[in-house]
Amino acid sequence: MSSSWVLKTRQGSEAGKEILLREALATHMRSTRDRQLFAELLRETQPIEDVFSFFASFYLHSYQGVRLLNANDAPQLTTEGTDELGQEERRQLELEIRQIFDDKQREEIDTARITSELIIRLCNELASKDPSSPELKEQIIILVKEYLRKIPSEYTPNHDIDIILEVTGWGQEWRGDLYTKASGLKESSLSLREELLRDHPSEVPETTILKMGLENIFGRIEYAKGRLVDALVPIKNWAAIASAIIERFCKDATALDSMRNAHKIRLELLEVIEENYDIPTTIDDFEKRLGERIVDPIASILASNPLIIIDTLSHLCHINVDDLKAQLRRKGIDDPTVITSGLKSLTSVVEDSPSGPQVGKDEMEMLERSLKTLEKIENTLERPVKGLLRSKGLRTSELDKITVDLLMKDRTTLVGIELEVLSELEKKMRVPPPEEVKRLMEIRDQIKTGALSSLGISSAKDFSQQRVEEETIASIQMDVVWHFTTGILTNLTRVVESYIRSKQDLLRIKALLKSIYEDTDTTLQFLREEILIDLASMRIYEMKIVHPELDASTICAWMHARLSSKDMMAAKKDLETTPSPVFEGIMDKSLDMENLEFDNYGIAFDIMQRFLKKERLEKLAKEEYAFEVKQKEQKAIDSRREGIDVLMYLHNKSTTVFRAISRVGTKGLEWTPSDTTKCANLLAYYIKTNRRRPICSACGTVPIDSKCDQHGKNFIKEATDMDNLAVFIMRGIYEIKDGLVGTGKGAEPMPWDKAKSTIEREIGMLKRKGKLTSKTNLKELLPGEINYIVGPAMCTIIGQYFNESLVYAARRADIA
Repeated sequence: MSSSWVLKTRQGSEAGKEILLREALATHMRSTRDRQLFAELLRETQPIEDVFSFFASFYLHSYQGVRLLNANDAPQLTTEGTDELGQEERRQLELEIRQIFDDKQREEIDTARITSELIIRLCNELASKDPSSPELKEQIIILVKEYLRKIPSEYTPNHDIDIILEVTGWGQEWRGDLYTKASGLKESSLSLREELLRDHPSEVPETTILKMGLENIFGRIEYAKGRLVDALVPIKNWAAIASAIIERFCKDATALDSMRNAHKIRLELLEVIEENYDIPTTIDDFEKRLGERIVDPIASILASNPLIIIDTLSHLCHINVDDLKAQLRRKGIDDPTVITSGLKSLTSVVEDSPSGPQVGKDEMEMLERSLKTLEKIENTLERPVKGLLRSKGLRTSELDKITVDLLMKDRTTLVGIELEVLSELEKKMRVPPPEEVKRLMEIRDQIKTGALSSLGISSAKDFSQQRVEEETIASIQMDVVWHFTTGILTNLTRVVESYIRSKQDLLRIKALLKSIYEDTDTTLQFLREEILIDLASMRIYEMKIVHPELDASTICAWMHARLSSKDMMAAKKDLETTPSPVFEGIMDKSLDMENLEFDNYGIAFDIMQRFLKKERLEKLAKEEYAFEVKQKEQKAIDSRREGIDVLMYLHNKSTTVFRAISRVGTKGLEWTPSDTTKCANLLAYYIKTNRRRPICSACGTVPIDSKCDQHGKNFIKEATDMDNLAVFIMRGIYEIKDGLVGTGKGAEPMPWDKAKSTIEREIGMLKRKGKLTSKTNLKELLPGEINYIVGPAMCTIIGQYFNESLVYAARRADIA
């Protein structure tokens, strides 16, 4: 939370927490950084209702990660177009919020005024009343209903509930409970169904408080269908409301003065908003106008009874009195009257003396720095420097004569003890030149002789104290503004909470979807889909509770938009123009929601099945894409392997090594185990790709047209792995010989029979070592047998022959 707050709630005191979203919104509106970012997005002034709506979209997009559009849905956008996509998302989000929010901000301000007027009247009429009076409850109920009737009939009925929550004190009490529970340990070991369908009250605190209020008033959680005075509220619930009011207001008259003053201040601030409601503005201007009203007459209301200033601020900001006192003490304010005098002085201009000092902020800071520098020199001179010189035996009487005036003298005129003092002082700190010291002394003389006496400053400490006090008073002024603003953001917060709820639900749904896809039992899949339909039904009902003025089609369009990553207009069009899953297999027709109740099972089924169908299609598309990518990667690997044939590898290595041996010698050219591994990998691919190719069993020739030049077609057969290994040995030995004697100089190939006998001998040795068994299918070896047993053994033979040829080549070049 912002460090600029002085009067902090519990959430404001605990860094990083945004459990109570109403407070979080106000804090972000106050934040300098957020205002800068917000001003870049909202370049034109707008009425305060639209400013709040746009800020809600900014908060959801920037801090809660709510997204309406998918980057895949806008392929025309380049990387540079990501910002354009974000702007479009915020614009769509703002349009949706405005559609849902409608005119509720104006309604909430009117309702807040009615609430404050009711509370002031309750303070006046119930003060010092006997709580046990039998007629008192009936009087309270009549009074509450009188003020409830003042709410215009076209306003959303939730305002009636908000008034009851405010006058009974239930709302603030429940916010504290929700914050405490959300800050504690979280439940664990819950099943997917329990996690999905439980309330998660801390996600949407204002929505939760509304539902708790409805339950306390009606005896069950149901949406408000009209004005509360016309609703069928059980008598015992009216009695409970009256009892809560009696407990809160039937106190000594002086104990209620602070609450009365707090709501008088609230009415003053509400009047400022009402006067300028339709005038285009910015958050800065909004804050400034309310701040000006706090200077006067609100400061006068606080000053009217200095004994209850802290209690009044406590009611106004909803902060415990003890916490409030502790926060003020940390800022050096022990006397509450300093607050009222400080607030009044924020815009006061010194008019007593036209010739008096007009000191700006920058000049004040310069004066403070000058005094601090001079005081530091004096303190260093009097304590460390003189103390050290006394310990060295210099006379105290002589040292006492030396003051800071010494530093104003020309350095060439100093003698004796003066030079010693200056020398020690220069070891301790940087000593200013005489001209600078003279300037500092003149500044202090001006302050002490009265040029700045009207400011009540005579030292650097006074400067610091006054600056801190002014900053604290200015912060308290803004604290009051934003604590008040927090109280009129309830309906906006509920809209924001609806989006946050949908985002969190989507995360939980994804976890259940994974189990649906992985389980092959169709019965379990249907049961889990039913859980999701139940969830959709719950959320549709919750949406109706929070926004009772919305009809079924609007709520369903909003729900479908959240589940399908679309904006509301596109989602509504999709619901109206595409076939409904409800009629799947019967007819291609959309579900007409205008004549259906919002809690109809068919609506929840339609929305959730559309979502599940979309998820299945996306899953299939991802799987197909992954399969295609895997195929392309495999083809690329195969292509690279085809380009690096094992026989070509031996040819290139032999030719290169035997040519270079006369220049560089044999060092580094020998066949190594790494060469064996590389050759074995290439051999494995060679065996795999050449299996069942035509081969002449008489000479090992691999004919192109299934016909051997020497033996015709009589000995042509499909090559086994043993045949291909023999071809590898025969051709591999030949490539080494050819590299040794020179290409085209008559290197003799290895006889086919000898190559086959070499293979048979090595296979026999592997069997004797236990690496192969009698059950091994030699005609078609397993991949592991080729890669780790047979392949390395055959390549070792090639390596031995290569190294023997290398020794021969070295002797031939006379470098052995």
